[in-house]
Amino acid sequence: MVQDEGERMTQGFSFKLSFDDFDLSLLDQPRPGVGSDDFKSKVTGFFVQQFQGFGGRARVVIDDLSQEIEVVWTKEPHWKDPKGISLDLLNDDKIQEALPILRTLYHNDPLDRDVLYRLGLAYNKIGQFDQASLILEKLVALAPGHVHGLVALGVAELSRGNLLIAEEWLGEALKHDPHDRWALRNLAAALMKQHRFDAALPVIRESIGAAPSDIAMMVAYGDCLEELGRGDESVLHYRAAIKTGGPEHVVDLAKSRLSERSAKSLRAAGAIRTDVVQYMREAIERFKTMDSSAIRNLAFEIAILGSQGLNINDPDKTYQIKSWSGDFTGLHLVSVMYAAFQQFAPETELGIDLSQEYRISSQLRA
Repeated sequence: MVQDEGERMTQGFSFKLSFDDFDLSLLDQPRPGVGSDDFKSKVTGFFVQQFQGFGGRARVVIDDLSQEIEVVWTKEPHWKDPKGISLDLLNDDKIQEALPILRTLYHNDPLDRDVLYRLGLAYNKIGQFDQASLILEKLVALAPGHVHGLVALGVAELSRGNLLIAEEWLGEALKHDPHDRWALRNLAAALMKQHRFDAALPVIRESIGAAPSDIAMMVAYGDCLEELGRGDESVLHYRAAIKTGGPEHVVDLAKSRLSERSAKSLRAAGAIRTDVVQYMREAIERFKTMDSSAIRNLAFEIAILGSQGLNINDPDKTYQIKSWSGDFTGLHLVSVMYAAFQQFAPETELGIDLSQEYRISSQLRA
């Protein structure tokens, strides 16, 4: 029945839920026992406060015999749409504030698809993946083509360690939208966790096609290639991630992967690199003509250059630095940098272990 605004302001609405259906995590600590006087008091206070926040008035009736909670509520003149409030809070990443509103809305209408999706999303964000799965399964049962719901459900199952189930839900999302970047991204993660790197590669390619600046996927592509024994190709993708730029922790991960690959290639050429020993000997001799600040500046200049990606495996590729004139290979510069840091900060983690070469170069110098 359609009513005008004046009628709706005073019209009473109600919903019921069982004691066991109430989410105790919404109540302050210490959590009360279900059905206790403290439980009834806190549940009553919770719903009254929630509806006051929307501009409504709530009366809570608790039936011990049926173990049900009934909330009877009315809209007041200053009523605010709680769905809009919850969306604003989610967008502001205020999940803990959005959650009680969403739970209240869910109890009021368990079939509201927007509420189911947002509630499932909120549970995912706070790490309550079991709860997220329960809510999102209800959503996709009501709306089988809800792509975002299918992706969120896939993420919940992936986080629970149910990799095959996650793969199934994410694959279902891609049937409805083959280019959804989040479905592709998380499907790639599910496949990689199963060590199915061959299967993950085309998914990652699709993901990068949908989001060309997603450097996390560039790193993932490189990781898959590494696992498949195609390390020389992986370097290209790590460098692409660094060049593209983005979240600092992902860029740092790409740099770390490059350093690991360089160190692996370096050691593959022999136990001790005599060329590195020679570069270090020459550098240590040259340090004798430099004061400590000049040595520091040299070390940091090469380190900064290295953060952009120094190729230590290509003898034909050369670089220039301001501190010293001339052309230097990547391996030469890394050797100089390592020796320089040993002069003033030997504990610094440089991403490559040249300690054997440095020890030998120091002994030869002595």
